[in-house]
Amino acid sequence: MNRFILFLPLFFAHAIAAQQMSWITPCTDQTFCLTQGTCVQGEVYLVEKAVSNVCGSTLINYSYKIDLHSDNVVDIQSSNDTVSGFFVKGTHKITWKASDNCGNLLQCTYTFQVKDCQPPNMLCINGLTAGLDAPTCMESFSASQFILSLSDNCTPSNQIKLGMRRAGDGTGFPTDTVLTFGSCDKGFNSIEVWSKDGNGLLNLCSNYVIVQDGNNDCICNNDADLYFNGCARTAANTELLNFKLKTKFETLPGASTPLLTNYSQTIEDSCYTLHLDNIPFGQNYKATIRGERPLGPLVGVTTYDLVLTSKHILAIEPFTSVYQMVAADVNRSSSVTTFDIVETRKLILGIYDTFPLVPGWRITRPVADPSQIANFGALKDTYQITLTNLMDDLTFQNLHFIGIKYGDVNGSASLTGEPGADDRYDAPPMLLRVDDPWLEAGETTTLRVRLAEAATLEGWQIALEADPGKLQFLGIDGLPADHFSLRDHQLKALWAEGVAKHFDTDGAFFELKIKALQATKVSDALFVNSDNLRPEAYTPQGNQAPERHPLLLHFGTGSDASATFFPPRPNPFSTETSFEILLENASSVHLELFDLNGRRIFSNIYALESGLQTLTLPASVLPDQGVFAYRVSVGGAVSSGRLVRI
Repeated sequence: MNRFILFLPLFFAHAIAAQQMSWITPCTDQTFCLTQGTCVQGEVYLVEKAVSNVCGSTLINYSYKIDLHSDNVVDIQSSNDTVSGFFVKGTHKITWKASDNCGNLLQCTYTFQVKDCQPPNMLCINGLTAGLDAPTCMESFSASQFILSLSDNCTPSNQIKLGMRRAGDGTGFPTDTVLTFGSCDKGFNSIEVWSKDGNGLLNLCSNYVIVQDGNNDCICNNDADLYFNGCARTAANTELLNFKLKTKFETLPGASTPLLTNYSQTIEDSCYTLHLDNIPFGQNYKATIRGERPLGPLVGVTTYDLVLTSKHILAIEPFTSVYQMVAADVNRSSSVTTFDIVETRKLILGIYDTFPLVPGWRITRPVADPSQIANFGALKDTYQITLTNLMDDLTFQNLHFIGIKYGDVNGSASLTGEPGADDRYDAPPMLLRVDDPWLEAGETTTLRVRLAEAATLEGWQIALEADPGKLQFLGIDGLPADHFSLRDHQLKALWAEGVAKHFDTDGAFFELKIKALQATKVSDALFVNSDNLRPEAYTPQGNQAPERHPLLLHFGTGSDASATFFPPRPNPFSTETSFEILLENASSVHLELFDLNGRRIFSNIYALESGLQTLTLPASVLPDQGVFAYRVSVGGAVSSGRLVRI
């Protein structure tokens, strides 16, 4: 199949002309520095050139509009190909147009920034010497003691911030302005002295302090350094990222100087080193180390997990790991029962925001034999280490953890916690059909949601949302009451009974009763909402795990779909997302985007060949971050849903 990737231009009315003309200059964002001696303006020079590929004449006319400070007000406009002059400090937007004598037109928009580029001017002395005297055996220095002169082009000297640290002890601008040196710092100590102006520009002096003890009165007290090392992985043996390590360090009863300290450290990578320093010698201590991961309870939890849990309870396909048992045991009863299915179903349907009895994740120590699935007692959530008469630095290795996502028995949870990060499918999509009648305001009808092709399923789930200004949900038939939730204009529904069921094209998944609040087609007011509940179905595979299929919603009554739609990926997205469409024949494809008030904010029609095609949508076509509705239509086939820009 041919794969056609189309990037959406910012200016659609002249899409054909854009093929006949082209820019020969970059048309990209630019930055200019403030003019020397001023903090108000900088000299700007911009030029853009285009070429015509089909017009006999080389004459091209140019114009531009400048929006100072990007506040959507045109402040300057001219018919020229060059911008030259002084502009005030800030970020400004410019839109260029170029046209030839054949009526072809090009347009590009970008920003140019005028900013302060000059960091503070700082001259430092060449080091200082600290002489230690008993009883304190300490000497402190401030950052200002190392500076001979300090000035800046825009920030008054008394407003320039100072900072200092020992060389190599951190990155970025330091928070300390004073460093203290003691008996364990004898000799040469490299330091960094930093300055920062009001615009965040930095300068750095590399310097040093020499610590001396002429009378040898100050003896270094070698308090202990403790190191605890380990790694965290998921139950599926992948690296567990972004978790917290919490440590309680305390003296045992009877200590001459009681100590109790709590540490919390965020671990971005899967492996960690916890360093505890300045621990006094000669006492008895206990360290208790645990992990936690507070990301969203629903991440990775779908009806697929209900299917697998039901198959385990019915002994059709038992779990193979105690980690699966823990994931399914959402009421923490040290067993897996139908009650766990009920609680998980409530979370999926949005009746619960979180599991009432367990957190989103459980971070536990690895067990020696995970195949002993009923051995809940083998799981320990903490390492407890006792240190008797501590007299030396110590390192403890292999303090590993396993991360178990409650409710996620197949281990599909995204480690970033973003909805939509687990929407990869190995199985082909299945098509759901819904009639698309025209409804007058106040008219009610019942929609039958059914498969386009008969299939045997072990479960399915879907979320639908109605445009609150156009459509109202009245009720749902064909599902048990605990298999759906209906709130205002949102419906979440699922089905999983533990035993596969055959669905033909005449039988419905369910029947949805609706009422039109204004005259509308159903496809203009009903959308698939895949933000937290991806539409998908599961087919049996004998003794193997069921296959997951994305569910696609098709409006209309045709027996043969002219197009098969795939959900946009990624979703949510920050830079761009792609819509994949499988076309039976070469067709015109209409892509529309709407805000949550129903206003259409984007519309374009593309002529695509048959086969699997891709429409790539840049984030720039959306006005801002947020939730939007999309609709893709090919003839009478329509796919719609939610799109989230982050």
